[in-house]
Amino acid sequence: MAAARSKSNETRDIGFVGFVDTGAAWVVAGEPVAARADAIAVAERFVNYAHANKKRVAFFATEGVLASSPRFRRVLIGEQPTWNPAEWPAILAANRSLREQLRRARAKGVHVRALSADEMESGATSVRLELNGILRRWLATRLMTTMHFLVAPEPFVHLERRQLFVAERNGRPIAFLSAAPVAARNGWLFEHLLRDPSAPNGSAELLVDCAMKSLADQGVRWVTLGLAPLAGPVSGWLRATRTIARPFFNFAGLAAFKRKLRPSNWEPIYLAYPRERWSIWAMRDGLRAFAGGSLLLFGARTVLRGPKPLLRALEYSLIPWTLALAMWPPAPWFPKASLKWAWVVFDVLLWSALFTLRKQWTQRLAIAIAATVTLDAVVTLVQALLWNVSRTRTLLEAALVVVACSGPALAAAVLWGAVRRRSIIV
Repeated sequence: MAAARSKSNETRDIGFVGFVDTGAAWVVAGEPVAARADAIAVAERFVNYAHANKKRVAFFATEGVLASSPRFRRVLIGEQPTWNPAEWPAILAANRSLREQLRRARAKGVHVRALSADEMESGATSVRLELNGILRRWLATRLMTTMHFLVAPEPFVHLERRQLFVAERNGRPIAFLSAAPVAARNGWLFEHLLRDPSAPNGSAELLVDCAMKSLADQGVRWVTLGLAPLAGPVSGWLRATRTIARPFFNFAGLAAFKRKLRPSNWEPIYLAYPRERWSIWAMRDGLRAFAGGSLLLFGARTVLRGPKPLLRALEYSLIPWTLALAMWPPAPWFPKASLKWAWVVFDVLLWSALFTLRKQWTQRLAIAIAATVTLDAVVTLVQALLWNVSRTRTLLEAALVVVACSGPALAAAVLWGAVRRRSIIV
């Protein structure tokens, strides 16, 4: 994250912006850090500076200050829930289901406490190592690869400015909350709320409960859990994106979790960009910032993690493929008809194994399937080189050979990715 300062005509610093360079654009994290009266001036000067360097500009996750300038447009990208910690006891008193979640966690032996700076000072302390383990396992449960920019999982940077709370069970950490100060609101952002996959239900809510009470005692009157992306009355194409992306990121589920904590208010959050630009470019630049670069590479890294939707897609795609293979004439694709039927039987058994794996994941079965599909990819390639390539006459036939070879290879990569990711969770 880089920063750029803006000066007034008297060469006085009036603010600065933090941004990431995506190559073609500078994407700013929120609005300029400046007095409210100076924010627009700082933003406009930053845009002029960026354009002089042939860069596009997007202000991601702004609260609407820039919209009052004729220089900018804005697009609603979600909402952030906010609380007054002093009102938390009243929220609990009126919310039976939330109290029940807290009771369940306590009944399972979960206790929450604040972490002192001394406990986290060294990266080699037992608590720090345990929390790093929770972070690693939590990341392994995510279907998408690690994102960057505003959601980079860095809960232990600038510890001197943070407040940390840990949930423990039987003396071992099972979840933690990392809060960062928000100077412009004189409040706090619950930036990271992470739980181990084995943590009992209610552990996250118990962390929020402890943090709210602690901040209320400190006189804090504003807290947020951060942006719920694509929540609220977003535009039609963003609603469509929310639906399409659901297998990989449950936007509605994230908003629902924050909603059940009964926030006092939902504040709109915008993507702001210069009026002469198109919103689609600003959104693309913002996504590249979160992807840490190329969206294609981000997608490829996600595929290689072996997310559950892709494993299900592999299982389902085997059905039409096997049926087509069974109906396809052996010549000239196979040396013998018996070889074709051997492949059909193999695909049926593979589908059965993937179906079993989806119903109940076991590492042993997953490794066996991944190894078998890897062998399938090798044998398919050998057959293609020794038999099919010399008999290919048309582009369609060549495409079928490429698909037959690349399919098992891609499936093997996805399966091994799932095996690696699941080995971290266990």
